[in-house]
Amino acid sequence: MPYTSPLHKEKLPRALANRLIRISSYSLVLVVTTYLGLYLGITIDEATGMAPNFTLLCLIAGIALGFRGFIQELMRERKA
Repeated sequence: MPYTSPLHKEKLPRALANRLIRISSYSLVLVVTTYLGLYLGITIDEATGMAPNFTLLCLIAGIALGFRGFIQELMRERKA
């Protein structure tokens, strides 16, 4: 009987693996857009001296844009 490692895992089908990679990449986009919105808001607030206004506005915009892209990709995946 051949030795099998306890760490041996079954391989995912290629189509499923590609879908998971695509969805996880959009999760990363969600995080990046949220961070960029926060960074942009903080930068504008420092330049204008209007402490939380632009930070909150840009943070909410970054989250909304990230979710929009994520949901659009999920809808494309459902159609496929």
